[in-house]
Amino acid sequence: MLKIESKIRSLFLKTKNLSAVGAGYLISNAISGIFWLFLASILEKEEYGELGYLLAIITTTGAIALVGSSNTLTVYVAKGVKIQATIFFIALVSGIIASIILLIFTQNIFVSFYPLALVIFSVVIFDFLGRKAFVNYAKYMIIQRVLMVIFSLILLQIWGIDGIILGYTLSLSCFVFLVYKGFKEGIIDFRLLKERKHFIVNNYATHVLDVVGVNIDKLIIFPMFGALILGPYQLGFQIFVIIMILPRIVTQYTLPHDATGSKNIQLKKYTIISSATITTLTIILSPFLIPLIFPKYTEIIEIIQIMGFAVIPYALTLIFTSELLGNEKSKIVAIGVIVSIITLSIGILVLGEYFGLIGMAFSLVIAKSLQCGTLFILKKSVFNVNNKID
Repeated sequence: MLKIESKIRSLFLKTKNLSAVGAGYLISNAISGIFWLFLASILEKEEYGELGYLLAIITTTGAIALVGSSNTLTVYVAKGVKIQATIFFIALVSGIIASIILLIFTQNIFVSFYPLALVIFSVVIFDFLGRKAFVNYAKYMIIQRVLMVIFSLILLQIWGIDGIILGYTLSLSCFVFLVYKGFKEGIIDFRLLKERKHFIVNNYATHVLDVVGVNIDKLIIFPMFGALILGPYQLGFQIFVIIMILPRIVTQYTLPHDATGSKNIQLKKYTIISSATITTLTIILSPFLIPLIFPKYTEIIEIIQIMGFAVIPYALTLIFTSELLGNEKSKIVAIGVIVSIITLSIGILVLGEYFGLIGMAFSLVIAKSLQCGTLFILKKSVFNVNNKID
């Protein structure tokens, strides 16, 4: 009887934690996704494309400013290493430096403080994940996105696109008080980094490359093809991001568990099945829904249908990434991201030149498929990380 009660209690706790991560990630990303879709309906295509380009620049700069504090915090805090104060200190210093550099080069006060704001929010969120404080994670994720929408819509009326970016910055910087609590978790001890420098450096490189991989298409399309092309592509990509919410929810939950040896194999299987279902629905429903919701963006119907084929390989990539980072094999993840960036860049330049938006969409599918294949092969063959999903 006691065993049954223990199993029920354990199942309830797991379900509660997954529900908290799921709710936080789902609601926050739904808010962000719907907000981006709303912006597409009120902005001109050129403005929408320019906004996507500016955000690609500042989010890439913000990723560089994080200095390895992303999954490093999640993994080592989950393992009980008091690394918070050290990572927080380095990240804040680099965030200040990145913001100053961005101000010097852009001469735009509206975008310059975004890297520092992103650092402040990110270290707090990754610390929550590492401590498996999933309810707090969910709460602050949702609060940040609500503030983002409120600030951005108000400031849009005053400063246009720059006001939206300032709204992003203000919503992220509201949580600076939580950084103080993180410093109380330990002392600044750089020896903690020295002992783990290989994983931290590899993880930092992986995180930066991952953000570059998300933004490289926008960074290429805007200067090469213009805002009129980037606008529709950006909308199609945002819909793809919304479709990927479920796999990202799962991997936010599984990373700290993979770090402590809990594989969650069944959960990962269901994630792949769900991703396949979502892909099918996307291909079937987009010709009916897009003309109703975005009548001036009907050219993205085929783009969304093509991008839908990237859902399953990208979902597998996220699962492989969680397993590899949990085993401190960040170098493999970095290699996979590099493959994706190179493939996507070449694809956009070549296929985009000859086939336009359709070629760009195919480039995304090819890039995510090759990234998935690279991780699978290296995980099994070269590094012998035996975490089968079966």
